Amino acid sequence: MSDAAAPELSILVCAFNMARELPRTLQSLSPAYQQGAQDIAWEVVVLDNGSDPPVRAEELQTILPGVRVIRPHKVLRSPAAAINAAMRELSAELVGLWIDGARIASPGIVRHAVEALRGDPSGAVGTLAFHLGPDSQKRSVPQGYGAAQEDALLDSVDWRQDGYRLFDISALAGSSAQGWFGCINETNGLFMHRSMWDALGGLDERFASPGGGCVNLDLWERVVEACGRRPWMILGEGSFHQVHGGAATNGSEEDRTAMREEYQAIHGRAHSAPDYRARYVGSLDPVRFASGAGSPLDRLRKVQSVRQRHFRVGAPTRTLEAIQAGTLRTRYKGLRLAKNPFDLVIYLQALASLRPATIIEVGASEGGSAAWLIDQCRALGLVETRMISIDRKPPKLDLAGVSFHGGNSLTPEDTFPSDAIAWSPHPWLVIEDSAHTFEATRAVIDYFDHRLRPGDLMVIEDGVVADLEGEVYRRLDDGPNRAVAELLARSGGRYEIDADLCDFFGRNVTYAPNAWLRRVQDD
Repeated sequence: MSDAAAPELSILVCAFNMARELPRTLQSLSPAYQQGAQDIAWEVVVLDNGSDPPVRAEELQTILPGVRVIRPHKVLRSPAAAINAAMRELSAELVGLWIDGARIASPGIVRHAVEALRGDPSGAVGTLAFHLGPDSQKRSVPQGYGAAQEDALLDSVDWRQDGYRLFDISALAGSSAQGWFGCINETNGLFMHRSMWDALGGLDERFASPGGGCVNLDLWERVVEACGRRPWMILGEGSFHQVHGGAATNGSEEDRTAMREEYQAIHGRAHSAPDYRARYVGSLDPVRFASGAGSPLDRLRKVQSVRQRHFRVGAPTRTLEAIQAGTLRTRYKGLRLAKNPFDLVIYLQALASLRPATIIEVGASEGGSAAWLIDQCRALGLVETRMISIDRKPPKLDLAGVSFHGGNSLTPEDTFPSDAIAWSPHPWLVIEDSAHTFEATRAVIDYFDHRLRPGDLMVIEDGVVADLEGEVYRRLDDGPNRAVAELLARSGGRYEIDADLCDFFGRNVTYAPNAWLRRVQDD
């Protein structure tokens, strides 16, 4: 941006009631923040589409000197007509549209967009979309994610000095779920030559829903066609959505249904993501590659996150598969143990801090885990700890301090040794490690939910099945994680996720993601 040169690029930022979010967006589009763009002259124009109070340019000059603010003659629910009118007022040869003014840019977007368009007069450039927070905001907002949590998250990284830190505190948006090398549904941070914008006629003003509904999806679909299904995509860059109550991302499912119905009424068909073969500009380092690598397994999950924490285990699928192969071979005292190395250490921390009087294990297998757990208790000086181990076919073992019982995890009220459990002293360590289906896991959780006391710890094992490839794991239908999410959704404040245990080796580097659950309140 410079007064000395006519702008090569004009970026239009559309804003509506974004007093908190817009200053961050504008800072991220400033020359002080954008990197490698010293030879580019660009301007940023804010379209204030009816904000109350209005956006004031003079208040933004310290953030982005030279920024202009324009307002439509008539404010409509959809910004489509106002954006088209504003675009006609811009004079640069290259134009960029920031249709959602609540999205922070990464530091290389301007440089790479202009680099691609300088060499391709018929091209268009899109960017991947991310949501600040632990998950897509369509899921995280109903779980309590909001402006206060987001402000703290942004304060936790020095993003103004290093905008690439935003990748550390965000998740792929649903529209970009296929990641760097897939096809996206829409883009915020869209760049093209003015001649293409004019040929397209800009946004389709028939989209009249609040926020424009699917107008941006429609635009991207037409842009892809206009450039011969060979759009440019920027590697290693993205836009990062701030929570702001927007009509699409933060609206209700009913709102989104109405938007989809409007699209179908206009086009006579449902929307589908455009198929294309992208050309690429930019580069990827390992962190950004991992952040924007769409996971096919994520798309198969039945539950994504709970209490602003994703269920994804913090290790690559290939690494988990190697760990799982070793886990299934692990034995203790000649007995099948089947505990992964991370959880063995986490259990040691839990035993030392909880000092359980009783351990109750559902799913005994050959008894290796019972033998290991009781031995660790003795090594820690917990000489009074007793263990109840339950299985449909309990092993015939004689272990000091351990009693084995028959029981069916699908019908615990009828088959578990309820008298023995009732008389067992607290604190309890309860381990659900039986069939890993939703029905069995939920039944065990329900059984213990009314018996646990504050201070007890319940571990729901093997939510990792959602992160492992193979039909045997798909058949489990994300059962443990679904049961955990259901419990935490209905239990109010009775349980908290023990993040110190879940994240002992890194974010959910455990076979029980989000499932080291500490009881903190009575019923």
